[in-house]
Amino acid sequence: MPIAADEDIVRAICTDKWDGTRVARSLFKGRNISVSRLALIALSEHWDMFRKRLERRPERRLELIGEINVGHLQEIGRGYHQPIELTVEPKPEGWNRRTQKFRRELPRGLLIIL
Repeated sequence: MPIAADEDIVRAICTDKWDGTRVARSLFKGRNISVSRLALIALSEHWDMFRKRLERRPERRLELIGEINVGHLQEIGRGYHQPIELTVEPKPEGWNRRTQKFRRELPRGLLIIL
């Protein structure tokens, strides 16, 4: 069952996707992009969780956490020049039982800024 449009989700933004000024277009490239729900885990807890699981020091460090509302994300998809219906669905990972995934592959030209 898809996550409700009124929920907010977050995504780790590490140094491999952030140049200090801009987020890389590849942040949302491909299938099964992992995000997490603020309704289940507080933002303050995400910092430690993402650092422990996603950092590979010294070359890959957690720099930011991007937050977006699911409904806003869906509006972006519908407004794309080739409209796309986006859904976010539960798909627990071993280290984060509250992980969510985008159901569809995001097209190359669809840039989502968190």
